[in-house]
Order: sequence, then structure tokens, then C-alpha cells
Amino acid sequence: MTRTDSAADAVCRAFATGAALDLQGGEVFAELLVELLTGAHRQEGSIPALRLAGATIRGQLALPGTTIRALVELTGCTFDEPVDLYAAELAGWRFARCTLPGLRAANLRVRSELALEHCTVTGPIELPDARIEGPLRLIGTRLDNSAALVGVRLAVSGVLDAREMRADGEVRLSGARVEGNIDLRGARLGRGPGDALDAAGVQIGGNLRCDRGFTADGQVMLAGATVAGNAVFSGAALRGTTYSEECAVLVLPRGRATATAALVADRITVKGNLVLDAGFTARGSVRLTNARIGGYLRLSGATLGVSVEPDTDNDDRWVPVALAADGIEVSGDLEARRPGPGTGDHDALQAYGQVRLVNANVHGSTSLSGIRLHAPGRDALFADRLRVGGTLFMRHIVVAGSVRLHQAHIGSSLDCTGAELDAPRYRPDGSVKPSLDARAATIGKDLYASRGFTATGGVRLSLAEVSKSVNFNGARLGGAGAGVAALRVRRLTCQELRLCFAQPPRGDVLLTGVNAGSVYDCADLWAAEGLVDVEDFRYQSLTAWPEEPDVATRLRWLRNVLPAYDPDPYDQLAASYRDSGHDDRADTVLLSKQQHRHSSQGRRLVQVWGWLQEWTVGFGYRPWRAAIWLALAWVLGSVWFLDHRLEKLDTGQDPAWQPVLFAADLLLPVVNLGQDGMWKTSGASAWVAGLLTAVGWLLLSTAATGVTRILTRR
Repeated sequence: MTRTDSAADAVCRAFATGAALDLQGGEVFAELLVELLTGAHRQEGSIPALRLAGATIRGQLALPGTTIRALVELTGCTFDEPVDLYAAELAGWRFARCTLPGLRAANLRVRSELALEHCTVTGPIELPDARIEGPLRLIGTRLDNSAALVGVRLAVSGVLDAREMRADGEVRLSGARVEGNIDLRGARLGRGPGDALDAAGVQIGGNLRCDRGFTADGQVMLAGATVAGNAVFSGAALRGTTYSEECAVLVLPRGRATATAALVADRITVKGNLVLDAGFTARGSVRLTNARIGGYLRLSGATLGVSVEPDTDNDDRWVPVALAADGIEVSGDLEARRPGPGTGDHDALQAYGQVRLVNANVHGSTSLSGIRLHAPGRDALFADRLRVGGTLFMRHIVVAGSVRLHQAHIGSSLDCTGAELDAPRYRPDGSVKPSLDARAATIGKDLYASRGFTATGGVRLSLAEVSKSVNFNGARLGGAGAGVAALRVRRLTCQELRLCFAQPPRGDVLLTGVNAGSVYDCADLWAAEGLVDVEDFRYQSLTAWPEEPDVATRLRWLRNVLPAYDPDPYDQLAASYRDSGHDDRADTVLLSKQQHRHSSQGRRLVQVWGWLQEWTVGFGYRPWRAAIWLALAWVLGSVWFLDHRLEKLDTGQDPAWQPVLFAADLLLPVVNLGQDGMWKTSGASAWVAGLLTAVGWLLLSTAATGVTRILTRR
């Protein structure tokens, strides 16, 4: 009897009793195993099982369509041909430390577990439409084939455990259903280009674990997947395909982005948390478009995108995208800030390329504090119509590019304290777009852009509604180039507006149509390098920092920014003074308004009339001046007529000569003191009398004009 025959006999005896057998490198023909497993050598009353170790199996172990009731456990065995289990029904099968040229098991049915642990498989593992009623274990297995694992529409009642698995090709699980966890901790998939993991539409009843050293050299596809628990990619390294101009796709508002990505999870549903933190790296974009996250989304310590610059000389519409999360919904918080103490030595999110959150909805708060976004000359953060239920934190972020928040809705506050926004986006005509653009945004509480906030492209808050305060204390705005609007807040509505800058804005400041309750300003606001437009600027109180200047200083600030006469800024300032109980300051402002008005008139007669009103009654705001002028004219007239007695006009009457009353009668044309018309004036006295009469009429008319202006508050 040969060694092979003796090995075959030993295998048969061990199979009959279910005993373990170690052949220590001995050979067994596959035909014998097929006969054993199909029942050719079964003994009555025995519980057969194939527990074979150290065997070299010659020929193909082919069991297509076979029902196998015996358990199979092969340890340290070597196969010279692929194992064929197509459409077979198994009680349970386990490979451990085996070497296989492949496994063909489409439509397989397994009543317990299927395991390939610490094996080396040089051909594909084919499990499409397979049904495994227990777990599928691939722990530590090495798959060396371009189609490493094909599990399309695979159904697993337990867990899919592939910890430390190595796959030099694609792992395809699209449409699979796993009732437990999918565990890929420490696994290394793919060798690029193409997909490393294709799990589009996969349904996971537990958690998806792709952390603790998980690496994918190629794209990870989870589009349309459903995860009942958490999806964890902490510390994972995903190496997507390098950016290529040939695969560019259109992105809005204008430009192109590459179609390749490191992680594609469009329309994914994660009922727990989605965790991409603690050193998570994606060489390429991460796509979460229209994803639904039941818990929180964490990006703290992640690095997204590729640190390369496109050739903008040839195509200025090329837009690298680091994170595409348009339409995402997060029921909890979105966190990308630096982790707190005890959570590891990781920094905040770093993104090389555009971060997109268009139409995103975060029910909790969004913390982007300390993140770094690198997309110079483009929109680094594109978040039109973003909705945040709590606070949007962007404290101390560093951005090369612009931050765009058109029509965003922030339930609580937008906190940009200490943010540094540089290298803003440029329009096609070469003009600079704002570094922070939150036009038509709605903010439930406060907007902070203070304490070191820097925006070289300026800030735009046109049409924004802020329920409480807008704070620019200590901010530095503008300076990116000529024609930059350092601050554009047209038709902004808020309760409090603080404009106490760290330095004069380097560009235009447009406050047109602003409606604020309290405004706090400083000299730097009115010393802006560009235009300061205060047309229709409405406020209830105006206070300067660090101390309130006198009214003359305020008027100088205002006059410096009004090249043409405009009554509204004067009226608004006067109303503010009057509401605070400073009527004298209000009158000074209104007097200055009239001075500006008449000095801007082109007609000489109007200017003269304005000059007379100013010096006589101060345009009605200095009525005591009229009394002084009348008194002076009365004294001078009285002195003249004391030395120049007039002759009686009617010799039939004998009036008493009263020079003081005569001078008063001439100065008060609407009052008759009984002297005017009684004396004949001639010579120099006639001129003096005419002058006194003219002075009286002039003072009366200007005083009436002033009184009318006071009554109408003009």
C-alpha cells in the first residue's frame, strides 16, 4: 500500500468519526474528498466531519450544486486548483491558513459560517448571490487577484469579519446585505487605479468599521449604502486616483471638478455616526452628496484632497474638490475642530480643495474652528443655503480662498472670531470676490467677526438678517487689490452693529440701507481707504469706541465721507442725539446740514441767502442771534437819531420826538409804535431809516424760516 493510499485510508477513518487529522504535507486527491462529502463512505450512526490539516490536495475540489451536511474544517492545506462550490448547500466550511488558487461559490448556501482565515488566495473569491446564515470570516486573509472578492448581492446573517485582510485587487460587495457588522479594521485593499472597495447599495445591520490602519489604494464606493449603526473610518488612509482633466465634471456655480474620489458615499444612510477623524486621510475627494446621518459627522483630524495646484494658465475653471457634501443631512453635530484633551494628538480638518455644503442641513451645531482650507483664488468653503440648527463655529480658521454662505440659515450664532481669510476668489473680469460672503443669510443670534478676524477680500452681508449683534471689533478688512469692498452690508438688519476695526478698512465700506438698533463705531471706520456709503443708514443710537467724540469731530467724520450733499445722514445723526437727550448736539448737526446744503448750491443768490440765514439766526437753530442783531441795530439807530432830530411830517400835529422808539418802530415793521410816519426823513437819516427797515424785515423773515424748520425738524 502506497503512502497516498494510507493517507486516503486515514482521511476516511477520520471523516467517519469527525476526528481531526494532520497529514503534515501528505497528498490527498480531491476526488476522495468529493466522495466523502457527497456521502459515498458514510457509516450508519456516525457524525461525519472533515477536519483536515497539513494536506496537499491534488485536483479540483468540485462540488457544484451539492448538498453537504458534514462540517468542513481545512487547516494549513494547499490546493493546486480552485475550489468549486457553485450553488452548493453547506452545513459550514472553514479554511484556516490555507493556500487556494481561488474559490468559485456563486449562489452558495451556508447554514452556519463560512471562514477563510489567514489564507492566501491567488485567484478570485466568487460569492455573488451567496447566502450565509452565520458569519463570513476573512480575518488576515491575503487575496492576490485583480478581482479579489466578488460578493455582489451577498447575504450574510451574521458579521462579515475581514480584519487585517490584504486584497491586492477589488473587493466587490455591491448590493450585499449583512445583518451584523462589516469589520475591515486594519485591512489593506486595492492596488489602484480603480475601486478598492465597491459596496454600493450595501445594507449593514450593525456597524461599518474601517479604522485602526484601514488602507485603500483605490476608490472606496459606498454610494446608496445603508448602515444601521456607525460608520467608522478613524485613522484610515484612502488613496484615490490622481486628479485627471479627462474625468472632470461640472460643479456649480461655475467650474469643473474631477470625477475621481477616494471615498464615494453619495446617498449613504448612516443611522448612527459617520466618523472620519483621528488622522483620516483621503488622497482625493470625499463625496457625501445627499447623505443622511442619524448621529454626528466627525472630521476632526482628517486631511482631505491633494495638495497640488492646477494649471490655471490653461483652464481657470478647474476646481479641485476635497469634500462634496451637497444636500447632506446630519441629525447631530458636524465636527471638524481640533479634538479635545484625551482624544489623541490630532489637528483640525485640513482640506486641499473646495469643501462643499450646498443645501446641507445640520440639525445640531457645526464646529469648523481651527480648520485649514486651501483653495486659493476659489471658493474654499461653498455652503449656499446651508442650514445649521445651532451655532456655526469658524473660530481661528485659516482659509486660502473665499467662504461662501449665500442664504445660509444659522439657528444660533456664526462665530468667526480670529479667522484668517486670504487669497480670495477672483471673478472672470479680474475683480476680487469677498473673503466672507454671507449675503441674504439669516442668523438667529450673533455674528462675530472680531478679535483678529482678517478678510483680505472683505466681507459681504448684504440683505442678511441677524437677530442680535454683528461684531467687527478688532477686525482687519480689505487689502486684496484695487476696487475691493472691505465691508458690504447693504440692507443688513440687526439689533447691534459694532464697527470698531483694528485699522481703517482697506477698501469701500457700504452701509447703504442698514437698519440697526445700536451702532458702535470708531475713527478707523470713517478713515477707510475707499468710499464710505451711509445712504439710508438707519440706527437708534451711535456710540464711539473707546470714547465718544464731541459733535464737531463726528461732523468732520461725516463730512469727509459725503462728497455730495445728502440730508439723510445728518437727520439720522441728529435723531440719534435727540433720542439720547442731547438736543443741543442735534441742533448743531442740523445746522451743519444746512451749511452743507447751501454751500453745495450752484446759484449765487441761494448761497448769499444761506449765508445771511447762517449768520443771523443760524438757520433757525440759533434764534438768539436775531435778538442780538436787533438789539445792536436798535442801539446804533437810537444813537444816530439822538444827534439827528427829524422834522415833523405834518405841521398840524405836534408829536414828541422819541429817537429810541423811532428806531424800534423802523426795526419792527409789523408793529406800530406811533413814530413811523410822523417824521420826515431826508439825507443820511433817510438812508439810516431805510437800512433799519431792511434789517428788520430780513431778521423777521429769516427768523420765521428758522422757526418753520424747527417745527418740521428739517
